[in-house]
Amino acid sequence: MAYTPADTSILNEVEARLGNITTANGYNNEFKRISRARMKPFKGFDLPACNVYHGTVESIKTPYGTQSKKQFLIIEAHSKTHDDPFIDIADSLAADIVTGLFRKTISPKVSDDVSTALGGIVKNLIFTGHDPFIGSGQEPFCGTLVRFEIEYETAIGNMETFE
Repeated sequence: MAYTPADTSILNEVEARLGNITTANGYNNEFKRISRARMKPFKGFDLPACNVYHGTVESIKTPYGTQSKKQFLIIEAHSKTHDDPFIDIADSLAADIVTGLFRKTISPKVSDDVSTALGGIVKNLIFTGHDPFIGSGQEPFCGTLVRFEIEYETAIGNMETFE
């Protein structure tokens, strides 16, 4: 029987939470497209959009017969520059992503309680920072690179998370 690797389960939950970032839920932005590890640039009609992927996954054996894991999550958020300063748009995108990831999929409003365990599949979700960026050309865009650290555990020799 096939199983879902922990890293994939985490990305699934992150995408679900990003999908709940809507103005109806009290956020400033709504993402038209949420992609996983997208290699092609977004087009103007896709924006605002997110690209979600993870970087390094570290693993340390614990004295309790488990593996303590640390995953570095990266979310690129892209939008049009419009007439607002690009840094303001980047900060707004980052704020929505951080707030959205810390809300449950069943209670995603900005005003809802904070959830730091991604629905119980991880031990901890930690916001580590964001880096604004701007692009030029015929369709100028801007955005931010939002970074998180995710801590979770697996059994030794198993890539599924404990629940």
